[in-house]
Amino acid sequence: MINPILASSARRRMRSIRTPILITLYGAMILASGLGMAFGAFTSSTLSIFAMREGVTAYAAMLAIQFAMILLITPAMTAGSIAGERERQTLDMLLVTNTGSLRIVAGKLLESLGYVALLLVAALPTMCLTLITGGVTLADVLTGALFLLVTAFAALSVGVFASAVFRRTVTATVMAYLLVFLIGVVTLLPMVLGVSYIGSHYDDMYASTMASSVAVIGGADAAASGLSVNAFIYSPAMGLMALIADQTSLLKNTLMDYSYTMYRIYDYLDFSAIKWENMAFMAGAGLLLDLLAACFVRPREARMRRRSAKK
Repeated sequence: MINPILASSARRRMRSIRTPILITLYGAMILASGLGMAFGAFTSSTLSIFAMREGVTAYAAMLAIQFAMILLITPAMTAGSIAGERERQTLDMLLVTNTGSLRIVAGKLLESLGYVALLLVAALPTMCLTLITGGVTLADVLTGALFLLVTAFAALSVGVFASAVFRRTVTATVMAYLLVFLIGVVTLLPMVLGVSYIGSHYDDMYASTMASSVAVIGGADAAASGLSVNAFIYSPAMGLMALIADQTSLLKNTLMDYSYTMYRIYDYLDFSAIKWENMAFMAGAGLLLDLLAACFVRPREARMRRRSAKK
């Protein structure tokens, strides 16, 4: 049986004139950004290393742009899902029915996730333009879309959790964005510690022989990579970097030019595994937040059933 909350919310959203307009604008913006970065590569009649590099750069840029947009818009999409029902005084009516708190949370979340999926589908044709230049495969494009969808699921779950905890939509929205920001900062700490650790050992290289220097730097790299792996697994932003690093050589070339410390850590990381571990962590964290959100709604459900029983 279809979740009634999901069906009602999806029907209301799809009947709105804003939905097709926003989907069209989203797809047009991604198209403009892709063509703006690699128009010559897409329209070139011959394949070349330069065209391939432009195409790969455009692919990575489109991933990053969509990632940033998802983090900007998704928390607000669900931050008012439960709090808004309270403000309209319709949550109590929902809880009196056979619709449980978990189904309410799932319906609100899946409706917003389906809308984000439509946005990602609108951007897929532009993403597939990079297949013309080479350097990116169809599997890479689909994996990138899946990563963005999982990221959206995690961010939407933060919004649902905030909406279940806080009674007002404005407060829930502010706290949802604050939680997303704090999660992004806290999960980057292992990477910062890793870079600081390996950087602090570089001075030892100049105070010892060449043989011992290699051992010191190698040991520092290994220790720092252990800290950095945690950052890639837990941090959404570092997960995006792991995805791009696994699919392209852009990250490695950039690190070689600007950060030798990060470049040394790079060699110790298995990005093909890290990207899937990152997605699994975000999906698991999102599910946990959804269950907690349902728990915050459930006490109200119990009170409403006691009231109806007394009547």
